[in-house]
Amino acid sequence: MLPDDENSKVSVCANTVFEIWEQNKEKRLTQLLFCDLSTPKNDAFNVYDDIRKKLIDKGVPESEIEFIHNANNEIKKKELFSKVRKGDVRIMLGSTAKMGAGTNVQNLLLASHDLDCPWRPSDLEQRGGRIIRQGNHNDTVHLYRYVTKDTFDAYLYQLVENKQKFISQIMTSKSPVRSAEDIDETALSFAEIKALATGNPFIKEKMDLDTQVAKLKLIKSSFMSQKYELEDRVIKYYPKQIKEHKERIKGYDRDMET
Repeated sequence: MLPDDENSKVSVCANTVFEIWEQNKEKRLTQLLFCDLSTPKNDAFNVYDDIRKKLIDKGVPESEIEFIHNANNEIKKKELFSKVRKGDVRIMLGSTAKMGAGTNVQNLLLASHDLDCPWRPSDLEQRGGRIIRQGNHNDTVHLYRYVTKDTFDAYLYQLVENKQKFISQIMTSKSPVRSAEDIDETALSFAEIKALATGNPFIKEKMDLDTQVAKLKLIKSSFMSQKYELEDRVIKYYPKQIKEHKERIKGYDRDMET
């Protein structure tokens, strides 16, 4: 087996999780760690076991670390979620499918860690939705996304960015044209992560400029929408209203004469 790289995103994630765990011992605040790849297996290396070992070696009690995959029925899930809500289990690892929708453990959640990028924008929203939700007792929470330069991470975030652009176009009326050019703030954050993952400073600079251009396009699109609406009112709505009011005034005049 290759030697461990202390600068790998798994090692960096483990260090971050441990620091947060140690700083919040008294309050027993909790953390979630999402990873869709390299899930627990009995007979092979996987990221879950590696992170757990790293955390235990640093001093985290094994009883405070749990995998959602071990809760293989509804009764066990309820028991595990209850432990997380109470702070008995302070670090829970799982995939988006198993630890996304329906995972209501937000009470003491302080941090959520995305070790990989899922295939769909909705999956990232589901991950963030576990911690950013009503019932969380913390005023401030932290979302961490880990990427490695010059790896498949850039491609995945590119894919998610493109999907988010398409979805944003359909779900909003920001663009009056048929082709989708505008992207919302969520898509922009995916683009920024993708740019950081490439490791090329010129790509990062271009992405920053693209982000500024995209935001300006959103502002322009919103302005044009309001402009078209006002023009429509001036051309159609207001003349109709004026005509109706004039006819009503004539009617009142006739009523007064009789």
